Parts: sequence; structure tokens; C-alpha cells
Amino acid sequence: MRVAMIAAVALFVPLGIAAGLTVDVAVGPGSSFNPSSVTIAPGDSVRWNFTGAPHTTTSDTNSGPEVWDSGFQIFGSFLHTFMTAGDYPYYCTLHSQPAFNGGTTMNGVVHVVVPAPTLSGIDPVSGPTSGGTNVTLTGSNFDSSCTVDFGGAAGTAVTAPTSTTITTTTTAHSAGTVTVTVSCSGGAASLAGAFTFNPVLAILSVDPPTALGGTTVTIHGTAFQSGATVTFRGVASPNVTFVNDTTIDAVVPNIAPGAATVVVTNPDDATASFAQFEITLLAVPAMSKTTLLLLLLTLAAAALLALQ
Repeated sequence: MRVAMIAAVALFVPLGIAAGLTVDVAVGPGSSFNPSSVTIAPGDSVRWNFTGAPHTTTSDTNSGPEVWDSGFQIFGSFLHTFMTAGDYPYYCTLHSQPAFNGGTTMNGVVHVVVPAPTLSGIDPVSGPTSGGTNVTLTGSNFDSSCTVDFGGAAGTAVTAPTSTTITTTTTAHSAGTVTVTVSCSGGAASLAGAFTFNPVLAILSVDPPTALGGTTVTIHGTAFQSGATVTFRGVASPNVTFVNDTTIDAVVPNIAPGAATVVVTNPDDATASFAQFEITLLAVPAMSKTTLLLLLLTLAAAALLALQ
């Protein structure tokens, strides 16, 4: 948690780089820094404000990623921007010794902590079990170290073009709804039930496999969605009834007889086709050889009578 006395600093920064925050620390009155301990993020600054007595703000070390020394000042201010995570003790050279030497009279410390990410949104929220869905995640405190996990399946091609956006691609996962987790250098954030892996759309059979135009057939398969459409040889069914995710009833359009590939298209534009279906010209009832012979004899007799 950042301490009080934080004020946003309106500074010009290059496009794409956010301006950091500045924490104000009073140097004095007396031999004290107030507050003596502050917590900031990389890219933030500390501004020491001198209040009328000679002091310094001097880092405990003269090497490493964060080194500073204001020199003696009575009034005015000194600012240092911290870019590297870590704890950085400092002291006043006039009234104390470096903290690692046991000085306690006038010391302070700056804690530079990478903020933990937050995850607030995912788009789209579903995709096929085969993976390959391009997903955009929104939140905060994203960086190039971030990885994305979809219920145990790692996202690929993870990029963080901004601190509030991540793009990635799903990999294969079994069907179901999963928790999505973003892990970055500052920690991790999750959204439970945020992404659903849908079964792959498929047509397994059409019952009956042959039918007249105008007949209702039942299509069996997987991953059907309410609102799906059906075509027979490219012609839309005049009436489609979604029963459940494995069953659709559809009326065969009145088109020429012959083979007719059946295509189901879900509202999300996923499609599946089935080629083993045929539209018949007439419905011919099944009959035995004896029945067929009797029918032929009857037709022949009728023809002879007609000639007399």
C-alpha cells in the first residue's frame, strides 16, 4: 500500500510510457524523514522536501541500480526516480550513519515493489477444444514477463502491448469452463469460469438418411447451438428446431432429388457438414418378391383388359 502524500506528477513522457507517481517526504523539522518508509512501484519517484535545516538524502550504497545523493540542502527539494524493484535504505550524512552500519538517528527506506496484476475481462469467452482462439485479456499492471493459463493449458504467443492489455492464443483443452490466470513479475490474478472450451461442431448422422422434400429429419452430432441454421445442397431448410446440443430437427427443402450435403452453421459461424444424405424422388415402400410379382401380374392383367 502506498503511503500518504502521493501526488500524480504531470510530466511529459514519450508516447506509450506512463508517467509515474511521486511520493513527497519531508526532511525535518528536526532529525527525521517523514514518512521514513515509503512504498512505490518501478517508475515512480520520491521527492524529498527540505524544511529549513541542513540535511542530505543519501543512498546507503554508491553502487547498484539505485544510487543518489542530494548533497547538503536547507530549502528546496531533491527527486529520484526508482526503476528497479528492491529495498533501498538511505540516511542524512550529517545526522546519521548508513543503516548497514547501525545508524538510527536519521534514516529512511524506499521499498520499490512491482504491483500485482489484475484481470478484469476476457474476449472472446469461448472457443473450440482444439485451441487456436485468439484472446484479448484486460486488466492492469501487465508486462512482458506475463504468462496466461487456461485451466492448466498455457496460452501461446503471449504479448502485452500495454500495461492493461494482453493478447494470447489458446491451446487444446478438454471441453468445459475453466479459470484463466495471468502470472507476471508482480504476482498473479485469476478469473474463475472465465473461458469455455466448446466441443468441436460435428454431424454424426442424419435420420433417416434418405427423405423426400418437405420431410423432417433429425440431425445428430456435437456442439450444436441454439439458433443454428441448416442447409441441404446449399439450400436453407425452411424450418429448423434446436432440440439440444446434440440434436437438431430440420425440414428438407423441396429441391431436386439426389445426393445433398447437409451443413449446420452455429451462430458463432462454426460449420459442420455431412455428405451421406440423399433426397428421394418418391417414397417406395419396401415389399417382398412375392408381393412385387403379384403387383406386376396385376398391372399386366389390367393392361390386357384395357386392350380388349
